[in-house]
Amino acid sequence: MLKATGETHKGAVRRQNQDIFRCNILRSNLGYAMVCDGMGGEKAGDIASAVTTEVVDRYLRKGLKPEMSVNSIRSLMLSAISAANAIVYEQSQNDPDFSGMGSTLVLAVISGSMLHIAHVGDSRIYMIAGEEAVQLTRDHSMVQMLVDRGELTPDEAESHPKKHYITRAVGVAPRVDPDYAEYPFPERNAILLCSDGLSNYLKAERVASQVKDCLKRGSARPLIDFALKQGGADNVTAVLVSAG
Repeated sequence: MLKATGETHKGAVRRQNQDIFRCNILRSNLGYAMVCDGMGGEKAGDIASAVTTEVVDRYLRKGLKPEMSVNSIRSLMLSAISAANAIVYEQSQNDPDFSGMGSTLVLAVISGSMLHIAHVGDSRIYMIAGEEAVQLTRDHSMVQMLVDRGELTPDEAESHPKKHYITRAVGVAPRVDPDYAEYPFPERNAILLCSDGLSNYLKAERVASQVKDCLKRGSARPLIDFALKQGGADNVTAVLVSAG
């Protein structure tokens, strides 16, 4: 039986919350969740994340069915992201106030005992299995590129001035190139989807215990409170989905 819960907060510094999440359990073993983090100015970022969420949500609510093949689920997810990208990009081209807007996206679909993920930008998905948590997504960011090239260590990346420069986002170009992957999702496993307002404060060795505490309480609020206590420098969003 899948369970899902999520929370979002504007943080301690920002005047507006441009993060949006959605989680929807359609059947006992079928559901999806997403987190979007808008960019491109106060009004534009809000529009970009809202449009991305609504379009992807509409595609999945209409198209996701039990017993779909792996290829069908993948095609549905990528089509949804492509459609959202086209709409956000068109709006950014037609209205000067929205020029340059975009949104990150992390999307997870659970069907049976399989987890399907797709992402664009630097929002993240973590898998929690037992006492371990593994980051499933790789940030589409300038700093991550430097780490991959060996020009920065992970520790140096944490405080790099260009840490928040992302290299991919929904709606900033005519086409978008999301990463997609599949993983087994057995009972008692869980996933955390979050914006960088939370992941910037997470320590890998503590993620599993923090998520387990949230699951016991049936709420993602402890993770939001944790980010706020660390400074809450950005909008912060956390969504949890667990199996069994």
